[in-house]
Amino acid sequence: MALYSALADLVKKTHHQTLGYNNKLWEAMSITDLVPNTNEVYLIYGHPGVKNGVQAFSRNKANHGGNKGQWNREHTYARALGTPNLKGNEKANSDVHHLRPADVEWNGKRDNEKFAKGSGLSGPVSGGWYPGDEWKGDVARMMMYMYLNYGNQCLPTGVAIGPTNKVDPKMVDMLLDWNAEDKVSDMEKKRNEYHGGNHQYSQGNRNPFIDNPYLATQIWGGKPAENLWK
Repeated sequence: MALYSALADLVKKTHHQTLGYNNKLWEAMSITDLVPNTNEVYLIYGHPGVKNGVQAFSRNKANHGGNKGQWNREHTYARALGTPNLKGNEKANSDVHHLRPADVEWNGKRDNEKFAKGSGLSGPVSGGWYPGDEWKGDVARMMMYMYLNYGNQCLPTGVAIGPTNKVDPKMVDMLLDWNAEDKVSDMEKKRNEYHGGNHQYSQGNRNPFIDNPYLATQIWGGKPAENLWK
């Protein structure tokens, strides 16, 4: 677990700005989650090709709020699942590396459900919530990052269902599978570049599992993920 500790130190040391749970988060997402050449942001748990409804793939970046047909901020590490809960303007609650635009209703449908195995589109599954084939790798890498940065407050076992890892019983093997099966997207890379830079709404740190998913394989083993540094 030496690599885990080194990456955790790096992520914490470079986390220079806490945006807080305020308008800065809306501004950040309107930049980092923007669909190229449009005025829309990607919606996590959405499905490519779907333009309307709770599983729409994107929505106008200005159409955010708390009403039906709008998007809001999804805590992929659900606040109520933290130990202790994620609250207010504290770092974990407002960490942009696990916050994503989501349809208001679909976000509410997920609520505090833990992530669980499934296939195809996002939605409720037996015992939990499946993020969808399009997003399961994103979710896995975000959960790994939250574990790095916040340790026992954001345990993988607190947010995901399934057999635990032999190297680290706090890790769930399903997340390692998802990390290997769903490769890093261009949008993930764009978000990582922005927040790793010196910008008005950037945190300053990066998600190392987006830089190279194989880091997870080196730490926890499991299904081999893509090595982007080869």
